[in-house]
Amino acid sequence: MPARIDHNAPLKQIQRNLGLHQAEAARAIEHLSSGQRVERSSDDPASLFLADSFTAEIRAFAEGNRNAQQGIGMLQVVDSSLGQMSEVIQRLQTLAVQAATGLFKEEERGSIDREVQLLKDELDRIAGSTLYNGAPLLQADRRVAVQTGPSAASSRDFIELEFRDMRARGPFLNIGALTVGTIQDAGEAISQLRLVEEKVSGERNRIAAFQNRLELSSSTSTLAIQRLRETESAVRDIDMARAVTDMTRAQILSQAAASFAVEADADIDRVLSLLQ
Repeated sequence: MPARIDHNAPLKQIQRNLGLHQAEAARAIEHLSSGQRVERSSDDPASLFLADSFTAEIRAFAEGNRNAQQGIGMLQVVDSSLGQMSEVIQRLQTLAVQAATGLFKEEERGSIDREVQLLKDELDRIAGSTLYNGAPLLQADRRVAVQTGPSAASSRDFIELEFRDMRARGPFLNIGALTVGTIQDAGEAISQLRLVEEKVSGERNRIAAFQNRLELSSSTSTLAIQRLRETESAVRDIDMARAVTDMTRAQILSQAAASFAVEADADIDRVLSLLQ
């Protein structure tokens, strides 16, 4: 067999294989350290595209879920104010019934009426002070859109909340002129306040329905995020057992190639022995 030093074909092949095994071991170590099978497009372009799509959808659902939670908080503020209004209206009804009796003098009925006017001011104050992020919610008819999911076109992911003008002197309650200064006025006030109480109760029920819908939307988004994370994990994450096996195999082959490289240097040793 001729002895050569310029080109040792077996040694070149062993070096090539050694480089491949070391690169494979390095990739396995990198994947094991990150826990991900797909980190860059060269790992698996199709899987990376799919995993990134899942990631974007998860983030959209998560942000929609936060929007829903904020919407629930806003509705809770409104419901609390409506609860206070209901108590004020109940007091107005009590005063109207009290003023409707003929047992009181005109001066006493005037005192009752002054409290009625102050309570109407209180209703206006509550409506004006019901704010969320600085925006009044009950001072005028208002609509607030809440995006609860990734789709802008779907009504399932887009909820529009409606709030009414709940001021005493607003067009909905319309008790700005209410008075109990006379027995006749007090009788009319009793009937009018009964309708106002029904309006406030109906508004609270409507707000509760919105809140239930947002809570259901939040629950649905949480479940969707969980399922999407599981799917993304199946695409992106690494199989630890298989990765450890591949790394061990690559390391063993690298050690074997390094050992064989010593044997492949036999031609150089033969040439050097001729020169001695």
